Amino acid sequence: MKYIALLLIIFYSSLYSYNSEEINDFYNNYYSTKYDIKTIEDNSSQTYQNLYFLIQSKKIEDKKEKYNYLKEAINQNKDYEESDDIDYLISVSELMNYIMYYCNVSEKISFGSKSKDIYKNILAKDEKNFFALLGTGIGYMHAPVIAGGSSKKAFQYFNKALINAKETYQKYLAYVWLSQYYFKMEDNENYIKYIKMSKGIYENGYLLEYAMDRNLNHEKTL
Repeated sequence: MKYIALLLIIFYSSLYSYNSEEINDFYNNYYSTKYDIKTIEDNSSQTYQNLYFLIQSKKIEDKKEKYNYLKEAINQNKDYEESDDIDYLISVSELMNYIMYYCNVSEKISFGSKSKDIYKNILAKDEKNFFALLGTGIGYMHAPVIAGGSSKKAFQYFNKALINAKETYQKYLAYVWLSQYYFKMEDNENYIKYIKMSKGIYENGYLLEYAMDRNLNHEKTL
């Protein structure tokens, strides 16, 4: 796979989600399946290291091994609550969101709460932050009603994320998650609509393929 090497520069104290051009270039390639994990492997920035851990973990097939790998990665971010670096905070929340697929109920609640707080703090500084809007929507969609879950609020946040998507991969993510919302609502017409819109951006994007596999074979959303 061909990929133009990242310049390996990180901008701190950004007011916009993944404002670093190098991170956005990486993600645009990553979600279109044209990426090279080695381009971020040796960067010492904790933001880049979190992205490396997140992507590397998706190659691990054993669920227990994947959980342990993610848990260790998260533990390397002990002082994240003291940071004002939004790029870094988003990278932490992404690790937390992913580990929730593989941990027990009590940890799901714990990581979910921490991730929600991260997004809340980001949105207090930047109400148009794409990842905070999308992540908040995902939280509302997955949480049970008794824990504050709301399909209506999820839909609202997904649309806010789409409106504020600046990068190609961000529009792709918004379309994929809207497809998952409509899958949950059993609205097949709009489900297919957003699948087609996702494929219109990245024909072979891995995230949509993974989502559709969960929808078809496990009858679950992403």
